[in-house]
Amino acid sequence: MKKYMYAIVVLALALVLAACGSGGKSTSNTASTKGSSKSYPELRWGFLTFPGALDITRNVQAPLASIEGLVVTNLMEFGPKGKVQPGLASSAEQPSPTTYVYHLKSMKFSDGKLVTAADVVFSLERNISAKESWTKAYWEDVTSISASNSSTVVIKLKRPDATFQDIVAFTSQVIEKASAEKIGEKALGTPGHMVIGAGPWKVVGYQPEASVELARNPYWTGPRQPAEKITIDLFKTEVSMALALRSGAIDGVFDYYTPKIFASIPNVRVLKAAGDTIEYVSVNTEAPPFNNVYVRRAVAYATDSKGIVNAIYPGGLATVDPTIMPVDLFEAISSKSDVNSLVGSLPTYEFNLEKAKQELAKSPYPHGFTSTIAVEDAEANLVSSAEILSSDLAKIGITAKVREVPPADGAELLNGKTKLEINELYSAYPDPEGMMSSLIAPGQINPPGSGLNSANFRNAEVDKLLSESVETLNTTKRLQLIGKLLKVVNKEAPYTPICTHATFAAVSEKYVLSPSFNAWTLVWTPWALGVKLAS
Repeated sequence: MKKYMYAIVVLALALVLAACGSGGKSTSNTASTKGSSKSYPELRWGFLTFPGALDITRNVQAPLASIEGLVVTNLMEFGPKGKVQPGLASSAEQPSPTTYVYHLKSMKFSDGKLVTAADVVFSLERNISAKESWTKAYWEDVTSISASNSSTVVIKLKRPDATFQDIVAFTSQVIEKASAEKIGEKALGTPGHMVIGAGPWKVVGYQPEASVELARNPYWTGPRQPAEKITIDLFKTEVSMALALRSGAIDGVFDYYTPKIFASIPNVRVLKAAGDTIEYVSVNTEAPPFNNVYVRRAVAYATDSKGIVNAIYPGGLATVDPTIMPVDLFEAISSKSDVNSLVGSLPTYEFNLEKAKQELAKSPYPHGFTSTIAVEDAEANLVSSAEILSSDLAKIGITAKVREVPPADGAELLNGKTKLEINELYSAYPDPEGMMSSLIAPGQINPPGSGLNSANFRNAEVDKLLSESVETLNTTKRLQLIGKLLKVVNKEAPYTPICTHATFAAVSEKYVLSPSFNAWTLVWTPWALGVKLAS
C-alpha cells in the first residue's frame, strides 16, 4: 500500500509562558474581518526548524511545506474545508476511472519563463524518481505521466483510486525543469540552490536552522501579494517562538499542537480550526512482550485518554477519538449519522485498570514486565502524555520509564525501532485513507527513507480491505469496507488513539487571516495571500 505524512513535532512548555503574563485574546473564528487591501513591506512568521533541503519531494515536513507553498504551485490545491480545487491547472478531467487530464493556466516561473507541460511532467515524475523521495509511496499506482501538448498533462493509474485528486493537491508542486536539472538532485533545495516555482513569492535567501527570506514573484498573476517581503524565522523550541511573538520579533505562527503557550500573549489573536492531528500510543507487534495481543490490550485499557486530554488539552482543545484517524475525516465520504453508526460499532478500550490487569493475566507476563516509553523530547505535550501513561502502567505491574529521544534521532520513533512509544501524526488530506495507510499498511514498515507503521503491524485481511477501500469509488461501500478494517485493527490493538487536537494560528492583531484558514490550507498552499493588515 502507500501514502504517509511525517508528523512534525513541537515543544510546548505552556506553564513557562503562562508565568510571563496574560492578556492575549482567543477566538474560534477563522478570521475577524476581511482586512485591508493595502500592501505592507514585510511579514515575519515563525516555524520550528527542520532538517534537510528546502524541497518538498524529498522532505515532506509541515513547516517546510508551509514555506514552499508560498513559492511552488500545485496542479490542484486544497481550498476551504479541504475541497480540492484548481491550482496551476485551469481545469481537470477524468475521462475514465484511471485517467486524469489537466489543462494548464498560462503562468510564469519567478525567473519569467513560461510554465510548460514538460515542467509539470518533470516535477511529478520526481515523486517517483527522486532519490529518497518522501512522496514516492503516494505515486505507486501511477503507470504514466505524459504531456499531450505544451499545456496538457495526462496521468494514468493502474487501478482506480478514490483519493488521487487529494494526492495531487499536496504532491504536485511544479518546479522549473531546466533550473532543477542544472542544479542536480543532491544540491537542489540547499543554500544557493533554491527551486524555482510559479508561486506568489520566491526564495532569495536560506540559512538552515535560522531563516528563509522570500520576495515577491514579479511575474505572479494571481491575487495580489500583501507582503512585499516575507521573513521566516526558524526556532528550535516552541517557547522561543512564543517569546519572539510576544516581543514583536515575529507577527504570527501556525501552532499545530499546543495553543496554550500563545494564548496569554498580549495583542495576539489565537484562531482555531478543526484538527486533523491524532496523538496515539504505538506498540511494536513484532517485539516481545508486545507481540502478544493480550499485552497490547492491557496497554490500551491502561491508557487514560480522557485524563490526558483534561490535563494537557483543556477547554475543548482536543477530543477523544475511538479510531486511529480523526472521526471528522470520515465525513469526506459519508453522512455524520452513518459515520456515528460505524464508530459506535467498533471495539474500544475505555480506561479501566481492572480490565487491563485481566488482559495482562491472559498473557505470558501476568505479573508484568519492564520496558520504556519512547517519545521525542521536543514534544512537551507528548512527554506529559507519556508520563501519565507510565504512571498508570505501573498500577498494573508494567514498569515503563519515559525515554526522551532528541529530535536528531526522531527517525527511531517512525521506523519501528522502539517497543512502546507515544507519537503524533497529521493527515495529509481530508480522507480517512491517508491516515490508515500511513499507520497500518505493511509498505510503511520502515521503507527506505521513512516509514510510519511504527507498530510493524501486518495483517493480510486489513491489507486486502485497505486496498479494496481505495479502489472503491462508491462511498457507501467504501465506508463498509473501512468499518470492517477498523474492527480488525481495534481488536489487534497495535495502536491506541489518545485524542485529536485542533489546528491553530496565533497572529498579531495588526493582521487578519482570510476565512480560508483551516488544517488543509496551512500547508501546500500560498496562505500568506490571506494575511492582510487589519482594517
